Amino acid sequence: MAGAWKIGGSTADRVSPRSRRTPGPICQPQDGRDHGSRPSPGSIFGRCVRALRVMIRPLMHIERINTDEGLEALLPDWAALWQRLAGATPFQSPHWLVPWWRQFGTGMPRIVTARADQTLIAVLPLYELHEPGCIKLLPIGIGVSDYIDALVDPAYPEAADALLAAILDIPGWQECHLPDLPPDAAFVRAAAPSRVAETRQSGPCCPVLTLPPDPGDLATVVPRKTLRDVRQAHSRTETIGPIAIETAEHATIDTALDDLFRLHEERWHERGEAGVLADPAVRAFHRAAAREFCAAGMLRLYRLRICGAVAGVYYGFQHGGNAYAYLGGFDPEMTRLSPGAQLLDYAIRAAIGEGVHEFHFLRGGENYKYAWGAADRVNLARTFRPL
Repeated sequence: MAGAWKIGGSTADRVSPRSRRTPGPICQPQDGRDHGSRPSPGSIFGRCVRALRVMIRPLMHIERINTDEGLEALLPDWAALWQRLAGATPFQSPHWLVPWWRQFGTGMPRIVTARADQTLIAVLPLYELHEPGCIKLLPIGIGVSDYIDALVDPAYPEAADALLAAILDIPGWQECHLPDLPPDAAFVRAAAPSRVAETRQSGPCCPVLTLPPDPGDLATVVPRKTLRDVRQAHSRTETIGPIAIETAEHATIDTALDDLFRLHEERWHERGEAGVLADPAVRAFHRAAAREFCAAGMLRLYRLRICGAVAGVYYGFQHGGNAYAYLGGFDPEMTRLSPGAQLLDYAIRAAIGEGVHEFHFLRGGENYKYAWGAADRVNLARTFRPL
């Protein structure tokens, strides 16, 4: 395992609402059977019921948010939408994206939202970036987010198409780049807007380990050699002195992150490089996001101590039955004790104990991820240019 590991005028512009389809005749079952209160989804009657629900639900309208003040005002509704979507990832949460914007924002948010009546049903958080020779639309959180997607209420699947089409109403851009769309992303399936040229590119891979329901069954999904190596590393560590794994709480987040930054930096300095955490703005972002995630119950920040000294730090998240191993660092002088592997073993077993179904190692095809039995899932990038 590597010494520093990557685990991987107005605030809102109203756009013309989509027109409501004209209702057709009410359908009734014609087969003489008692369908009860739950018609079969595939039956004629079931299809008619679904169509009627679409026709009587509130009209959807699109809005654009173009100021920092508008972004801040959106937060309560944005957080509520993210919270009620079971499949949303931490990287789509305003707990993650707003701290990023406060550190790296350009002052030009280009957020597209969809509402049904006053209820927020979809958000596409973009921003405008001026590069030499090109004005780009990019997702807020780009670079630090391993999964990117719009938030779309599954009751309104057509909202994904509407959000993507609405980028044509944003003036001046020359390229819209949407990287790191996971296979189940709403924007993988969303139709490309008219009057644009699109390119698609696969990658990077994001290995995922499917977890058993019981930690005792871990050998059914993790190669036995890996589990044996971890046991042996743990035994070697016990001969040296006491071992402890601490879970960071709100009061200890900063000191745990200090240890992570220090260990990460030490290993990268050995390679003659600065590392991804060298930038003070990146560190400030992670401090803010970690505090937000801790308050929301999503932070999983563990420190491994050997004889009282910090040997390694695991920085991950948990939400919606999924665990996300984001970053880690360990003391290069303790490499033979495999502190990184011991922390991963602890994080995986703890996740199973909390009912997690999938453990995401996130971007990158490092060998150690496959040693744990993870299988690739490949992200997709979509890039649009106006014709």
